[in-house]
Amino acid sequence: MPQVESLLTSVVLCTYNRCDLMAAALRSLCEQTLAPTSYEVIVVDNNSTDGTRQHVADIGRQHPHVRYCFEAQQGLSHSRNTGFQAARGLYVAYIDDDCTVPQEWLDIAHQVIVRVAPAIFGGPYRPFYHSLKPRWYLDRYGTYDDGSISCVLDEDHYLSGTNIFIRRSLLEQLGGFNTAVGMTGTRLGYGEETSLQRRVRQERPNEMIYYEPRLTVSHLVRPEKMRLLWCAKQMFVSGRDWQRVVYDTTTERIHAILSCLRAVRALLELVKGFLLGYLRRDRIRYPYIENYLYEVVFVHLQTLGSTYEQVTHRAKQGG
Repeated sequence: MPQVESLLTSVVLCTYNRCDLMAAALRSLCEQTLAPTSYEVIVVDNNSTDGTRQHVADIGRQHPHVRYCFEAQQGLSHSRNTGFQAARGLYVAYIDDDCTVPQEWLDIAHQVIVRVAPAIFGGPYRPFYHSLKPRWYLDRYGTYDDGSISCVLDEDHYLSGTNIFIRRSLLEQLGGFNTAVGMTGTRLGYGEETSLQRRVRQERPNEMIYYEPRLTVSHLVRPEKMRLLWCAKQMFVSGRDWQRVVYDTTTERIHAILSCLRAVRALLELVKGFLLGYLRRDRIRYPYIENYLYEVVFVHLQTLGSTYEQVTHRAKQGG
């Protein structure tokens, strides 16, 4: 068991009924070049009904720096909060349970901590596949990359929660992640890490949010994510949750009317985009109709998702 005073990082791996994927992520975390006395891994089981508990127990017997936690309240934000509350490291790192990390991942992270000591830092993720991808699906659709240069991020850029390190004391001071957003079981949701970064910028403007391009993880693109219907749903949900996190959800009637007008325009653009995509799209830039739909047409679903959130919020308020 690592000594508390020697721990720079606690890696929190939240999972729900994906033991096979989680096992690969956990294995990669146990194969770091960094000495196991310098970090710990906390697997937070969010009410799984598969073999997650037993698998982590088996790994824990071989790797004493691996610990198991259980969180009954469904939701990724709840699990992430349970993880940092159990952590003992100076920083808490989060990756998804369908990711794997290279052996030098934590070594690079510790270099950033020692050299820069930001409040929050992270890096890119790149896709890998367990199944054949459709010919239209491009690697960049499953990529987050903010460039090849280490830098402090400005207010228009956010780190991905798939690969992020946060000073534990900051999480404690801010009360952790917003449990009103994010994944809940198998229900799509986004934004808990963006919400936290926005709070840091608003309430602690002198704190640094830092991007390190060497700090890379591999993120599985599951077969359902390469289906057009899933992509459309993801765009709608991302617009809905962006509204929740970034914009004030106002109840004033004039704003609701304007939002509805934007939604009507987005719907018309959606229909027009479908027609133009089949008839007149640039076939060099968009060789398949799916590319055009994904990159041009489905963007309007984000506006519809944002409007949906505003209208439903107003309805709940009795407006």
